[in-house]
Amino acid sequence: MWNRHQTEERGGLEKLAQYIIRAPLSQERLFYIPSSAVPDGLARVIYKGKNSSVRESFTALDWLARLVTHIPNKGEQIVRYYGYYSNKSRGMRTKTDIDIKTPVPVDSDITKKELRRIWARLIQKVYYTATLR
Repeated sequence: MWNRHQTEERGGLEKLAQYIIRAPLSQERLFYIPSSAVPDGLARVIYKGKNSSVRESFTALDWLARLVTHIPNKGEQIVRYYGYYSNKSRGMRTKTDIDIKTPVPVDSDITKKELRRIWARLIQKVYYTATLR
């Protein structure tokens, strides 16, 4: 259920969501120099860190090697569920039909118009576009 304490932590939840959907690198901070523009003939990738004073230069193959480390192996579990959402807990609730009887929390203080506005703002934050206007 939404209570006042949880709504005050909305900023923290948004930061968590941004962290989850964030890519391991930023295309805006990436600059590619083709091999024809470099005297030694090796293509370069320059990556600017979060603070613009730090820049690293990699060969294209070194950059790809660093990028590939973020790809999970086949069958590797990258999302783990604990507590209420764990497989064991969900299975036990399904067997006892407790999941069906669990009431769904509804916040009656928020109108449908406000909900649409909140969703539009969140979609705009994720996709950088105003689609629901």
